[in-house]
Amino acid sequence: MTDNYDSKRHIKILNKYLGMNHRIERYNLSEASDLKDALEYAVAAYRDYYHYSCTLSEIVENFDESIEYFDTESWVNMTASRKTADSLVMDCVGSLSDTNENFYNLAKKAEMHLSVLLKVVLTAPDAVQVEILGKAFDISPADIDEWLEGLFKALGEAEYHHSIPENYSEFLAVIEAGWEDDAPVTEPDFEPGFLPF
Repeated sequence: MTDNYDSKRHIKILNKYLGMNHRIERYNLSEASDLKDALEYAVAAYRDYYHYSCTLSEIVENFDESIEYFDTESWVNMTASRKTADSLVMDCVGSLSDTNENFYNLAKKAEMHLSVLLKVVLTAPDAVQVEILGKAFDISPADIDEWLEGLFKALGEAEYHHSIPENYSEFLAVIEAGWEDDAPVTEPDFEPGFLPF
């Protein structure tokens, strides 16, 4: 998924010698199979990065509590007088805070990427939606942002898996279980595999 010649060459070598199958070419979003692959990876990336971001937020909160109890002097001086706080504790606080912020931003970036792909899918003809999502959802373009906001909230509460196929299955289940009522569904009336592009 890069235009850089050296990166492509390195990925090809990695694939060859490690028996892997990392993608080299960009996705062609006018092809249903590429659009589905792109969506599956975007879902998995978002779910991974969101999970890491939540985990880090919890660590930051727990670490703050630990400092409060076990290094109270540093805790009370963290904002008032950093000079009297333990320098190692302050290094940990600073690096954790930076890491937490970076992963939050990474999760938000993945959410934006996934949102764009979902808008492409949800505004595609019913046949394309059925091929990619298993069903077609009748969502007006004016309602998509609100619909996506609810979807991301539901995804945040859904069971997390560290597997691309399992994350995508969970994603499809979240759409079907929580959002089918909000968006009328169209069942397929054509042969699977046929896409009217």
